[in-house]
Amino acid sequence: MLANYLKIARRHLWTNKLYTGLNAGGLAVGLTACLLMVLYVKHEFTYDSFHAKADRIVRVTVNLTTPEAPIAVASSPILLASALKRDYPDVETVARFEPVSATIKYGTDLRNEPDVYYAEQTVFSVFTYPFVEGNAARALTEPNTAVVTERFARQYAGHTRVLGKTFLCNKKLYRITGVMADLPSNADMKISALLAKDYTVYTDWLVDDFPVYTFVLFRQVPDLNAFTRKLALLSKTYIQPELRKIGAAGYAVVFQTEFLKDVHFSQGKMADMPKGNKQYGYLFLFLAVFVLVIALLNYINLLTARATGRAKEVGIRKASGALRQQLIGQFLFESFLLSLLAVVLAIVLLVIAVPFFNDLLQIQLSIAWGDGFLMAGVALVNTALLGGLYPAFVLSGFNPAAVLRRQTGGLGRGFGLRQTITVFQFVLAVGMMIGVLVAHSQLNYMQRVDLGFTKEQVLTVHLPDDSLARTHSYALAHDLRQRSAIRDVSLGSGIKPDAILVKATTIFQSAGKKREVMGNYLSIDDRFLPLLNMKLASGRNVSAGSEADKNGAFLVNEAFVKLAGWKQAIGQPMEGFMHKGKVVGVVRNFNYHSLHTVIEPVILVFNTNPPANLTLKMKPEQLPLVQAAWHKHYPNVPFDYSFLDAAFAAQYQKDELMISLFNGFSLLTLLVSCLGLFGLATYSAEQRTKEIGVRKVLGASVLNIVTLLSKDILKLVLIAIVIASPLAWYAMNQWLSDYAYKVDMSWWMFALAGFLAISIALLTVSFQSVKAALMNPVKSLRSE
Repeated sequence: MLANYLKIARRHLWTNKLYTGLNAGGLAVGLTACLLMVLYVKHEFTYDSFHAKADRIVRVTVNLTTPEAPIAVASSPILLASALKRDYPDVETVARFEPVSATIKYGTDLRNEPDVYYAEQTVFSVFTYPFVEGNAARALTEPNTAVVTERFARQYAGHTRVLGKTFLCNKKLYRITGVMADLPSNADMKISALLAKDYTVYTDWLVDDFPVYTFVLFRQVPDLNAFTRKLALLSKTYIQPELRKIGAAGYAVVFQTEFLKDVHFSQGKMADMPKGNKQYGYLFLFLAVFVLVIALLNYINLLTARATGRAKEVGIRKASGALRQQLIGQFLFESFLLSLLAVVLAIVLLVIAVPFFNDLLQIQLSIAWGDGFLMAGVALVNTALLGGLYPAFVLSGFNPAAVLRRQTGGLGRGFGLRQTITVFQFVLAVGMMIGVLVAHSQLNYMQRVDLGFTKEQVLTVHLPDDSLARTHSYALAHDLRQRSAIRDVSLGSGIKPDAILVKATTIFQSAGKKREVMGNYLSIDDRFLPLLNMKLASGRNVSAGSEADKNGAFLVNEAFVKLAGWKQAIGQPMEGFMHKGKVVGVVRNFNYHSLHTVIEPVILVFNTNPPANLTLKMKPEQLPLVQAAWHKHYPNVPFDYSFLDAAFAAQYQKDELMISLFNGFSLLTLLVSCLGLFGLATYSAEQRTKEIGVRKVLGASVLNIVTLLSKDILKLVLIAIVIASPLAWYAMNQWLSDYAYKVDMSWWMFALAGFLAISIALLTVSFQSVKAALMNPVKSLRSE
């Protein structure tokens, strides 16, 4: 029996190669897209899950209460870890990481190396960092030792056999005692090297503010609410007396906790690593479901549309003695074979697509074959059953005499179902097209919006952290100003969109009352505003010739004026950031971070002692000139630079990638929907073959026939547009809420999406419509 099923199925699938290809190909593409998105979502939602004790690891952060507004900080005091280990028996151990701005010299290779941290030996007890060289139990027990990653070792030495080798970090010698395997791409904290540091010598809770990231390993999965209440008592016991001692009235340190699995999505904290966006994860999870549903519906649509053409075959086989259960088995077996072909194609496509996907997103997706086969198996069973149920149970139930007399009566009952499926597919397709248009408009807006300054042809050069070395920056700036190719040079903190502004207590008067806030500060010189073409709303710029300006002049932005509630800002007394004086100018608001965040109040002071960055106005082709001048003044320091426009563009790189992915999956959704529409048009044309012949005999033109066959399909697309528009408006409105500055959704976006849907639908159905309209009416009538 099975051999007979296989023979008939192979003959039928091979005879209808076009529909076999459309069905299997559409389902395979949909399944591949779904699996890709599921892999990506799994990658995003499993950050740091590779650590064996992840469920017992908690990060402790700080919420600094100030007289005005609280400030959330990802780091914490150095002594917190010591107190937790000493006073809390439910704590097994604690690990501290302290970020280092590192200049590495290995042999003659000199570079600025990111992701370097001071750490203690306990990090290897808390986290699972596999070693490829060395012993994790002894790796950081001695002073001036380091553990590096495989990438670090290969980058500097060309291999990983570097135990015992030495390198300089910020001119201090370290010996390598261990080589860790490179961390997965879904590790929140990226690590290049860990440097041994002894934290037992510290006795001051407020030393260096909050310099370390503190991770706590509990003996059992903790109750975070109870633990947070204990931390409140710790803060009151140890930190509040220190704050009172230094006169910080109105300030308090409130500790907050979060499980390791939640750290990657912990937003809004200063001094933190780049974070993920859960909205994107949920978006792609929904897209995965939608694409798979559309592919399944399209599969069913095409299969059932073709099944009605087999009514005569069913009649002959039943007249020849075939039992109904045999026919049911035959149709289900054919559906299973077609589904199996689609699943095999999907696996092949997935293997091909994953490397390209990894390159695009710079991540390390791996195919978990257990999950993949489970999903493919579920899809296989569902499509085989759903796709085979209609022909199996409806067609097998026909009276053979009625079928052979062409009295199939209820043969078109599934037409309403197919209409519903088509509407649903196009609701999703139109909604995604609207989403694409809105997302592109938002991205274009972010790239072209006036930031309040000119970012083109502006170079930022990072100066050494060593304050003594930074003093050479004045000579470097003077040297560069003598070059005619360099239009201007400014010393100060500069603008770096990914940097955190320095904060300091700021005192001023507002409505006759003294106010004390934590202000955001930029250090500038008199050339900063003209170099970046920043505009003054009132007042003047700081002056290099005025000693009073260097110690007491403040520039504030319009957002600060609004915060202070000043009607007239010029002349207002202020104190903060080692300055005491008055406001001399108000700068028009400018976006010093990405448009994801609102423009915060900012204060600009004349302070270049020592400067952190060198800002130059120049053409990119003059970069070698600047580099030569740099090596003249800093022969042993890497040349670390970035162009301001590129730095801002990098802020939206993830947005661009997500929108590109959304575009791709939207295109796949539309493609699969069109396959379903093609199936519906085919079914409609076949059902109306005799009607078309009669109409042509009576004088109907090709255009009349095409219009007749197309209008019913277009009605379905119009219904889909009406349903999709409000749903898309709501969804995209939620997506745009993530941006502080955003575009308005215009009517043309919905109109264009609708026009494209109608145009694509017409192109899709026109092939079958024109083919049916051009058919010889004699042949049409004879076929009936």
